[in-house]
Amino acid sequence: MVKIIVLLIAIVASIFECWAISLDSVFLNILVGLLLVIGNIIVQIALFFLVMLLIGLPINTKKENTHYSSFYRKVLTFAIRICLSLFGVKIKSEGLDKIPQNTNFVIVFNHLSNLDTLVMDVCLTEYPLVFVAKKSLFKIPFFGKMLHAIGYIKMDRGNIRQELKAIYKGIDFLNKNECSVGVAPEGTRNFTEETLLPFKVGCLHLATETKKPIVISVVKGTNLVKKNLLFARHKVYFKILDVLDYEEYQNMTRQEIASFIRNKMLEELESHEN
Repeated sequence: MVKIIVLLIAIVASIFECWAISLDSVFLNILVGLLLVIGNIIVQIALFFLVMLLIGLPINTKKENTHYSSFYRKVLTFAIRICLSLFGVKIKSEGLDKIPQNTNFVIVFNHLSNLDTLVMDVCLTEYPLVFVAKKSLFKIPFFGKMLHAIGYIKMDRGNIRQELKAIYKGIDFLNKNECSVGVAPEGTRNFTEETLLPFKVGCLHLATETKKPIVISVVKGTNLVKKNLLFARHKVYFKILDVLDYEEYQNMTRQEIASFIRNKMLEELESHEN
């Protein structure tokens, strides 16, 4: 839909511009018209990103953010919707009715691409939510500032002290009921032929220390979007598989919880492949 709107605006603007120029040659009119359409599309996209950059200017990334921001979450979600639509990404979601309505939660997911959390953000826009994200994402212009302002939790892999700090920040968000927290137990994107990487059970402290429900979800197809990015439609899937309440996992070890979650994800992902 966004592509169509952008194209229509570009065509209408180009018609008026061609009329103002009023060239005598039909061929030149057509050629100039096509160039103006392309130019107007580029201008619209450039203006969109310029506005997004201006919105991010007041954000001070050097100051630690300890609170969730619903305003910047809405800004980011709006920008994500525009970008995904421009690149032809169509999201299909299932099982959202399983999500707890009266409490925040820890949502876990498999990790295929940097698009995973963007897709989930769009699907879960009505829920206050931050994700545990690698620190390199916070360096991306505009996007990194938005993550910081929203309250995303920066994870410095390999730095034990910083990893613990990140987990405790997530625990604090959950205990204060500010927002829910999303984390990928694999710890990094899966570039292998394996369906899932081994899980890092430390992230489950987010749930066991706060007694919050664990929402088990999977994403599919996000790793394929980069193929023919501009010239093809891309279908991606997000599905809530199950919700594990505290009463169901309170007597389980973190390793047992991780095995339960992993088996749920494997069952869904492997059935999809078949």
